[in-house]
Amino acid sequence: VLKRLEEEDLDEGVRRRLKDSSETPGALWHIYLNRDMDKVQEFLHKLCKEQGLDVCLDQDPIREQGWYLSRKQRQRLLDEHGVQAWTVIQFLGDSVLIPAGAMHQVQNLHSCVQVINDFVSPEHVARSFHLTQELRANKEEVNYEDKLQVKNILYHCMKEVVSSLRRNSSDKDLKQNS
Repeated sequence: VLKRLEEEDLDEGVRRRLKDSSETPGALWHIYLNRDMDKVQEFLHKLCKEQGLDVCLDQDPIREQGWYLSRKQRQRLLDEHGVQAWTVIQFLGDSVLIPAGAMHQVQNLHSCVQVINDFVSPEHVARSFHLTQELRANKEEVNYEDKLQVKNILYHCMKEVVSSLRRNSSDKDLKQNS
């Protein structure tokens, strides 16, 4: 495992943790920014063509999870498209948070259990809504429409905004009357 990780572009803090015998690396993650998804998809389509694989334009190689980009392929993605993956080593006991809709790949280095919990913050509700619409269009995604509960989040955000505006308005009225 350590020999495999020596090939990766890691910061000094992670390299120190790897040398610590009490730390066990559990998984290797590569996470891409949402804004780069079109470039990554274009690159994956190009790789398919180069390897003689049939590619339909409506196929989504990102969500089909049929690819694990090697270090050489990630470097090529950076050179040709300016897309860089963020490399994260997840040690046993660590958590990794993935932004909504961000492409990511993971290589388990030791046996592990994966626990997934979707979290959608109000700050990223627009991206989450867009992701929900994309997945709804895909007939193979069963019952995905309400998984992220974007409409529920929007409702509670608006309820909080209205409540805050009312409190603010009441505070101004009290100050003016005194």
